Order: sequence, then C-alpha cells, then structure tokens
Amino acid sequence: MSRSSVIRAVFLLLLVCCGIAGALAASPARQDTPAEPDLSALPPSPTPVCPGSARSRLIVYERGRVTIDDPAPLNVRAGPRTTFDILDTIPPGGIFFVLEGPRCSERYTWYRVSYGDLTGWIAEGASSAYFVEPYPPG
Repeated sequence: MSRSSVIRAVFLLLLVCCGIAGALAASPARQDTPAEPDLSALPPSPTPVCPGSARSRLIVYERGRVTIDDPAPLNVRAGPRTTFDILDTIPPGGIFFVLEGPRCSERYTWYRVSYGDLTGWIAEGASSAYFVEPYPPG
C-alpha cells in the first residue's frame, strides 16, 4: 500500500468514525435559488390589531402582569367574550403565564392564561387603557 493510499484510508476512517461521511453524503445538492420558507408553521404575530382595542402587547408563552394603575381585579372568564362566565379574578400586580391568543371579539383582545391553578381568558385592555402588561423574564 502506498503512502497516499494509507493517508486516504485513514482520512476516510476518520470521516466514518466521526459521522462526517454520513452528513456529507446526506447534504442536499447546492441550490442557486433558496426555496421559499413555509410561513404557515410560524406562530401568530404578538401584535395584531383587533378593531376597537389597543395594540396588543402580550406574547404567548411569556409572563404578563395585571396593571397596578387600577385597584380592581381582572376578570378571568371561561371563554374569550364578555358573555362567558367569570371563573375568578387576578389581583392588581398578579403575574400570570400566557398560554394562547390573541383572539379578537367585541372591542377586546383576549388571551388564555394560567394563574396558579386558575386557567381562563382575560381581556388585555380597552381602547383607552390596558388591564395587563408584559412582565419581563427573570
């Protein structure tokens, strides 16, 4: 076996042992033009505009807090409309986790949240005031 054959064999052995050969063999052929991304799999924008309500600020899978500007607690409802039953309330300053949303109905933007053992829907605010605000991670 010649020296170059031995070097080639060692190189190939290293490629196989490190899994690089499989990755190289499985890599797609070079494309001159990238494929269009599939945007249907992206989550909804965190800032949609619901008619008659303020710009949305909450973000799904992040925390939020009931504003302390108003001493009244925030209603947590069984569904995203004022016609749904009130399950309980979250006090001013209460920190919750956003599970789902936003949903537009009537003049409110709704989010499904969890607060302790309570899970339900809250209105983010009215056209003139926010009931809740984003709560920074940490």
